[in-house]
Amino acid sequence: MQFTTVIVAFLSMAAFAIAAPTPVAEDVARSPQNHGMCVSSTDGTPVEIVGC
Repeated sequence: MQFTTVIVAFLSMAAFAIAAPTPVAEDVARSPQNHGMCVSSTDGTPVEIVGC
């Protein structure tokens, strides 16, 4: 392989490494979805459950 081919291959791999998504912190990825209200769903329509 020529020297320039090696350099181009290295830069290409570096570009993919930079563009790769970084892992998100566990507490951010699994944020609680509790909004302080109990709901149920009938036919895709959310209905509040009163007094739960």
